[in-house]
Amino acid sequence: MDHTADLGLEVRAPDLPELFRRAARGAMWLVLEREPEVTSTLSRASKEEARPLHLVEEDLNGLLRSWLRALLFWEETEGFVTVDAKIMLLPTPLCRSPDGQAFGLQAQIQGCFDSGPRVREIKGVTLHGLVVEMEGEEWLGRVIFDV
Repeated sequence: MDHTADLGLEVRAPDLPELFRRAARGAMWLVLEREPEVTSTLSRASKEEARPLHLVEEDLNGLLRSWLRALLFWEETEGFVTVDAKIMLLPTPLCRSPDGQAFGLQAQIQGCFDSGPRVREIKGVTLHGLVVEMEGEEWLGRVIFDV
């Protein structure tokens, strides 16, 4: 999805965990435009890493933004590229918005370190046009990245 000088991503999925998983893979594709290259001479299995991530936000839009920001931070600062994730989303009492809602995310991220070339740098995940909503029978996520 093109948006002036920025770049957008639209994702559809049957459920929220799958929407977040697809958004993560889409963001990594926008950075690399290729499959990750593992940077070690060891076997692929020993080069992959699992990382936990726990987030809480007042709404689903904010949760998607925080999710992508965390994964892109690891990619930019360490070269850690998200390959897959097991995600659980749940309402949480830890942080409540004025309407009484909050959403938590617990994930186990599978990834690898990739020192190969990047096609672009994503500077940020914007609030402009950020959407997570049910559309018909599926979830829709829309996000615009500052590149």
